Amino acid sequence: MTLQPYSPEKLDQFALRLLDLAAAMRNMASTCRNQQIENFTLHDKKASEWCSNLERWTHKVRAELDMQIIDARAARRAKDISHGT
Repeated sequence: MTLQPYSPEKLDQFALRLLDLAAAMRNMASTCRNQQIENFTLHDKKASEWCSNLERWTHKVRAELDMQIIDARAARRAKDISHGT
């Protein structure tokens, strides 16, 4: 696994990609309702596994971001204190 730097814009692009997929699935659900298709079958095992992994990954990454925020705040406070004396 390779760490990749993500700017806020790159995070947005990643999120928009996920939203596009969600919108496509919602559109299919709406189409099924409109066309009265009650049992559309699909292979979902891998997609469900990917979603579960993505959820776990997202929680892990959020915790890492929270730690980076704490570290950055501490560094700024230390810098402010050292410049104040």
